[in-house]
Amino acid sequence: MTNRRTFLAGAAALALTPWRPGMARGAGLDLANPRDRLTALAKMRGATDDRLVISFVIGARYAVPGHRIVPMMGILAATFSRWQRLDADTFEARSLEVAFFTDYATGKLLGKWTNPVTGTVVDVPVTRMGPSRVLVTAEGLTVDSPANASAGLVLKHVFQPPVIVGDQVWITEQINVDGPPGPRPFVYNELSTYTASRSDLDDPRQAAVPTDVQYQSLITYRPWMGFGDAPGHTLARGAGRRAVRIDELPPYYLELARRFHPDVIDDPLAALAGKTPA
Repeated sequence: MTNRRTFLAGAAALALTPWRPGMARGAGLDLANPRDRLTALAKMRGATDDRLVISFVIGARYAVPGHRIVPMMGILAATFSRWQRLDADTFEARSLEVAFFTDYATGKLLGKWTNPVTGTVVDVPVTRMGPSRVLVTAEGLTVDSPANASAGLVLKHVFQPPVIVGDQVWITEQINVDGPPGPRPFVYNELSTYTASRSDLDDPRQAAVPTDVQYQSLITYRPWMGFGDAPGHTLARGAGRRAVRIDELPPYYLELARRFHPDVIDDPLAALAGKTPA
């Protein structure tokens, strides 16, 4: 993937700027217009129709006990979602995520894990989140979850201005979650950058476009990780892309998902609707 941080001065530097009203542009979506920008977001992150949308990320998580990173474990995750346009300014999105933590060296599923900082041996969970319902606008999304309110979680979400270089478009999604105050507060920070072709986005025949994703997050130590009262946080990175079909997911992910959550693989739309397998 093109490295957007490496570019020549002059013309290339001028190209690496957010799209703003009044800038010259060709035919297609006007990414300065909130409604067109929402359409682009839907094509990159979801779909402008109600088809099943799948994306995956392969990465790793690191402990940061001081000022250095310590490898912890691999991340193998996929999200299944379905988008529906409610009006010109809003989409409804339902999503479900299934994630696995893997051995940093071998890539195999972790059951027991020895914390490299504290030496504590812990059980590693398999993560399944959702289905959840969110409302998406050009500015960001809101989560329809009474559980978040009861837990004292505060969500801040924003889509940063698009960055355009030639035919490439980058849009970064920023998520910040704060838990209630306390001696061990929960803090979650995530940045996911979606990259797609401008010509694909401009094509009205494409409801969803090929998209790459880069993922970073910073999260406070979680109780299951075995850090006890040690100060610090974790840092994660990952990369992935859209998958059109279930069989385009990474083979080992499919193997694990079929073992632990076969209902998601067998009928993801039913799982998104919250239906319990017979």
